[in-house]
Amino acid sequence: MDSNVTSIHFGGIELISRETYCETEKLLKLYRRILFRSRRQLAQMRAECCAASRRELTDYIAVLIEFDTANHKRRICDRLEAMSATLCLLEVMEDALALLLSYPDNGLLYHRILHHAYFSDRPLTHEEIMEREVLSRSTYFRRRAEAVETYAAMLWGYAMPKIERA
Repeated sequence: MDSNVTSIHFGGIELISRETYCETEKLLKLYRRILFRSRRQLAQMRAECCAASRRELTDYIAVLIEFDTANHKRRICDRLEAMSATLCLLEVMEDALALLLSYPDNGLLYHRILHHAYFSDRPLTHEEIMEREVLSRSTYFRRRAEAVETYAAMLWGYAMPKIERA
């Protein structure tokens, strides 16, 4: 991306700033790591709960609320709040991706490009996506940039404000 660009325009409309584009791309690159980490943390909490009380996590939380010490409650609550925030971020990212499906002018293509590159369990390389979508190299990178731009507009312009209102 050109370092002199200060905002992204698509169809004559300013969608996002260069900074927002770069931050969105960083967030997309982190998606699978965040998902892996949150799954691992949840599995660890389940294992700890089972080992400590021979109960499932949900049962343990119910017992914890009624009987456990304040310090232990606070520690568990802090971990659950952090996990909740992480899961909320993942959900917002997935909601923004789903919004691309209904976006006119290449929304389905944008969705598939980003899904294959960032959201699938096994990411595809640029070459694999180009082959799957039958796109030339230049068209692929142009559409990929448009996909990230449009996704960023959906993420920061629609999905995040929706969370803030809730």
